[in-house]
Amino acid sequence: MKPKKTLLIGAGEAGRYIYSYITNNKQYPYDVVGFLDDNLDAKLEGKPHFGKLAGITHIAKLHGISCIIFAIPSLPTLDKQHFLLQCMEANLEINILPELTKILTNEKKFTMTSANYQHLIKRPEFQLKSDSVSEEIAGQIILVTGAGGSIGSEICRQIIKAQPETIILLGHGEGSIYEIHHELQKIESTTKLVPVIADIKDEFRITEIFDKYNPDIVYHAAAHKHVPLMEMSSYEAITNNIVGTQNLVRIATTFNTSKFVMISTDKAVKPSTIMGATKRLAEKVVQYYDTISPTTCCVVRFGNVLGSRGSVIPLFHNQLYNNEPITLTDPQMERYFMTIPEASKLVIQASLLTKGAEIFVLDMGEPIKIIDLVYRLADLAGLEREHVDINYIGIRAGEKVTEELFTETEKSPQQVYEKIFVGENIVTVHEINAIYELLQSFRNDSECERRTELLRIANQQKEENHVYAN
Repeated sequence: MKPKKTLLIGAGEAGRYIYSYITNNKQYPYDVVGFLDDNLDAKLEGKPHFGKLAGITHIAKLHGISCIIFAIPSLPTLDKQHFLLQCMEANLEINILPELTKILTNEKKFTMTSANYQHLIKRPEFQLKSDSVSEEIAGQIILVTGAGGSIGSEICRQIIKAQPETIILLGHGEGSIYEIHHELQKIESTTKLVPVIADIKDEFRITEIFDKYNPDIVYHAAAHKHVPLMEMSSYEAITNNIVGTQNLVRIATTFNTSKFVMISTDKAVKPSTIMGATKRLAEKVVQYYDTISPTTCCVVRFGNVLGSRGSVIPLFHNQLYNNEPITLTDPQMERYFMTIPEASKLVIQASLLTKGAEIFVLDMGEPIKIIDLVYRLADLAGLEREHVDINYIGIRAGEKVTEELFTETEKSPQQVYEKIFVGENIVTVHEINAIYELLQSFRNDSECERRTELLRIANQQKEENHVYAN
């Protein structure tokens, strides 16, 4: 097995001991290329001192680090948690040393504790077969929307390994597109990287991009996803999530794109929120275009993603780090969770499996109670569970205590791939007409009218005479 490029965190007594131990015991798969220590005078047998702990994210990217060994048992608990969360967000494998006394009293071996987002989920992670991905993607022109976001950027990191001809990094925020472009440029690859700043709501601009680059495969990750914010911004949710998706898939079919893969959410199942309803209608639009064009279109749906922007883990971390109460809506609240790499791999695998119009969903195991996630995070930080202060604030508008991955009619009795289920949902002419009628009228509707119509259409409810309250 090829050794993992590893940073040693801490060059004190524990760090020096563990470095000597793993260097002299070749069964450990670590290639220690340097170390971090806040003591700038620290030394470690000729290994370079890359800087202080605060620079972990930049240093890991700069040197292609995939793994860290944490060897500072004396670091205060909350500082340790803050550092480890940064490592988790950078998708680094984390290994934590036991106390030095435990190492020294066990002459034959010792066990390091693993700490990452997968540790919080506690189930095996979905894996891609790299040969299959290479067969599909090598030499292709790939367009990723939302390429600067959590999922979009990870899709780019995964597919560049398969040596596509070009990856078009499309996003609306120039800062995030600059960052992922800068990061991918450091990877040794023949793939051409094209950063593109564009708004998917701008039909002219998207047409211009397809005309110039003519992509073979589109991974559509751009969306508004924040539930409470979209409850106050229905206009923006509709224009970005539905109109933007319609622009992309229609233009993709016009330019004979081979495959179009849309990323959706479990909140699109029996939606009770504006965000969920707009994603549900966007799913319908994508499935509809599969039926009227040669482009193979599909949807990939998954639950909450740990470490993504706006996810609960950074929020809980900041509350713990600042000694604030953890804010939870309800003690029974539970969600399906997966990691950013796992979600991205599922999207890529779906693009290999699709025959058209499917909704792909990963078998995500049992849902996790949010309170249990808080306790696992506290365990990771070395905090006593009984000392974690929790403030229950009540369920927010449209929020569910539990989420579902499929409607009753969608789930297939058989898996189409290891851990992957597929749902096929027929899109009716009535539904598509209702969606297009909504897109014609929503600009003149009130916030309440938009919400009511969105939820009615998304939940396939019969139209009634409504009295709207403004």
